[in-house]
Amino acid sequence: MGRILGLAFVALLITFGVWLYYFLQAAGVFQDIKPRALEACRTVSGVVGVEDLAIDTELGVAYLAGYDRRAGARGTVRGAVWVYDLNAPDAAPIDMTASALPDGFAPHGISLYRGADGKRTLFVINHAGGKHSIELFDVAGATLTHRRTVTGAALVAPNDLVGVGADAFYVSNDHGNPTGWMRTAEDYLRLKLSTVQYFDGNAFSTALENIGGANGINVSADGRSLYLSAASELTVYVYDRDPATAALKQRAAVAVPGFADNIDVLANGDLLLGVHTKIFDLLAHVGDAAKRSPSHILHLRADGKGSFAPETIYYNDGAELSGASVAAASGKRLLIGPIFEAKVLDCTWASAP
Repeated sequence: MGRILGLAFVALLITFGVWLYYFLQAAGVFQDIKPRALEACRTVSGVVGVEDLAIDTELGVAYLAGYDRRAGARGTVRGAVWVYDLNAPDAAPIDMTASALPDGFAPHGISLYRGADGKRTLFVINHAGGKHSIELFDVAGATLTHRRTVTGAALVAPNDLVGVGADAFYVSNDHGNPTGWMRTAEDYLRLKLSTVQYFDGNAFSTALENIGGANGINVSADGRSLYLSAASELTVYVYDRDPATAALKQRAAVAVPGFADNIDVLANGDLLLGVHTKIFDLLAHVGDAAKRSPSHILHLRADGKGSFAPETIYYNDGAELSGASVAAASGKRLLIGPIFEAKVLDCTWASAP
């Protein structure tokens, strides 16, 4: 019996050692990434926690989902969607939702949909009051008019979304459990329990499941490809999408050097991706604003075979911007937003495709 217990203990130690190694590897402990700067970046102040943003390339306007998450953890704080005019030199963001949603607004993921008729809808995830909803705004120029609120049990832990119709969208749940020890286990064991839900304008259905930390999500311009960040898998999945049925079929899996976050689709079909390369630095930054977390932006180039090849276009140790979660571009103009900091970077990307 003693020998059996001894062997079991050794097996347990080996199992723990293997888990620890792969966990530390995924967390970026062994990574050494060289800094890389863009040609020029201007700091735009006035908005806190632009975790996600969307650019209307036709109008030259960016929509910034801003929320002070640290202050929100201490009490009720109102967030907003800010409009930033890319056509105006030295433009400042303007709060366009100050009078909307009187019961509270804590925006997270955001998506701009343009219909064939030219009408635009802005979809925004709202976590106000510890509850989850999807807010739909009609867009007229820089004016946002709240039209609809969508709620439901399918919204377990919504992180990001993408509109595919005036009232239809996919939304990622980054955890399969809303609270409790199982949610913690998902993080540390990197369990594949998260999902993507599809809302057809009337009801939710499960579009994807068994995903490790479903996060950023987007679709191609023609709606025939869907892209999903599986953060804890360090992967971006590519799916063929049937626009008529909304059905998805996996086409490719792109390995990336960090926890994949928000995805932006460029005019030529390439992708921009925010990644969190040093997870322990990010966790330290969550608790203490003075502690830096690297900002890492990848350009995923289409490889002509249905997949993408990642290339770092921006990496900073956090001194210029900490904890970037999103980058979006219009031509050679590139915006980078952080999870917590009270600023956005407005950069020139000279080598943009």
